[in-house]
Amino acid sequence: MQITCSTPGITGGKDGFLSSTCLHPKNEIVYTKLFPHSSYTLSLRPFSIPRDMPAIYSWAWKLSRAANTVAASYLYAGSSDFARSFMVLLNNRLALCQVDICSADKDGLYDTFPDSSGSYVIRLLMNSNKKTVRPLHLKALQTCLEYFFLFPEIKQIIAEPEAGNKMYNEILLKAGFRHQEQVFSQYTVCNLLVCTRQSFIPEVH
Repeated sequence: MQITCSTPGITGGKDGFLSSTCLHPKNEIVYTKLFPHSSYTLSLRPFSIPRDMPAIYSWAWKLSRAANTVAASYLYAGSSDFARSFMVLLNNRLALCQVDICSADKDGLYDTFPDSSGSYVIRLLMNSNKKTVRPLHLKALQTCLEYFFLFPEIKQIIAEPEAGNKMYNEILLKAGFRHQEQVFSQYTVCNLLVCTRQSFIPEVH
């Protein structure tokens, strides 16, 4: 399968990931991947609070109980110098998942993963109420990882899914994350998973 990727903006250099994503308005695509044989594209754009919060609430209705707090967290990430939030879109229209990525030394995981040089923490919220991994969601995660690993300062990406969340763990493992250990986080047991450029499993061409 032939896959074409397009990356507007700047890559590389000190703080290249954070500085380059700052250059894009909230409605601008920062990365696009074309799947010609399937006739669709997957793309990333910065998270927009006015545009994207309704989708987030529809995916996770419990979040609507703390609407102002949730919106404030996205606003904080968008203006910070260590975190970014994105939406992954199918054909630039349908939102498939929301992705947060944060420098590990600024994340709560730092206490359990102190070797944070070049490490970033990823968190996903998927548009799915099913308990099995959908191929499009896996491709969405792979597309995100491909984009993130274009930036040389990102050496490895860490995820912390709840141990009991089978779908979340499965999609991460299929994308090349490897289990490191179990940690106790926010009153629940979580798996600490790590993906490097070497372990990353991209979409098969």
